[in-house]
Amino acid sequence: MWQVRKPAQLPLTKNYKAPAKAHWHSKIERKPVMLLVLSLIVVAIGGMVEMIPTFLVKENVPTISSVKPYTPLELHGRDIYIQEGCNNCHTQMIRPFRHEVARYGEYSKAGEFVYDHPHLWGSKRTGPDLARIGSKYPDSWHFNHMLEPTSMAPDL
Repeated sequence: MWQVRKPAQLPLTKNYKAPAKAHWHSKIERKPVMLLVLSLIVVAIGGMVEMIPTFLVKENVPTISSVKPYTPLELHGRDIYIQEGCNNCHTQMIRPFRHEVARYGEYSKAGEFVYDHPHLWGSKRTGPDLARIGSKYPDSWHFNHMLEPTSMAPDL
């Protein structure tokens, strides 16, 4: 009833000849470690060609006259912000989308972040953006938000 089939085989041609001259890259492709090393070298050179000019040209980072270095108190607050994990839910960058500009104000510019290390832009939008929220509410609102965040946003 059941028949065992032989695996399919391609007919061999008697007249097959290998190419007379192989391409130069075929030697590299046969050696994976050499291919990996050469690929990393090429990617590193390409990355340097792209990045080095941006570091050398001062006009690449626009300066905003109102942006000043952080005070020690602001740096301490920023450290607490990072330590408590606030940047896991809240971002520090307003994207240039109509709905975000309407909700948070003017979108963020590159020159606003010259003193931020590490940058806290983030991509998760669980909580609202906090780039310009500091002066929007009174200090009591921020205090109550730290005690019970959901009590300050009853509609969520």
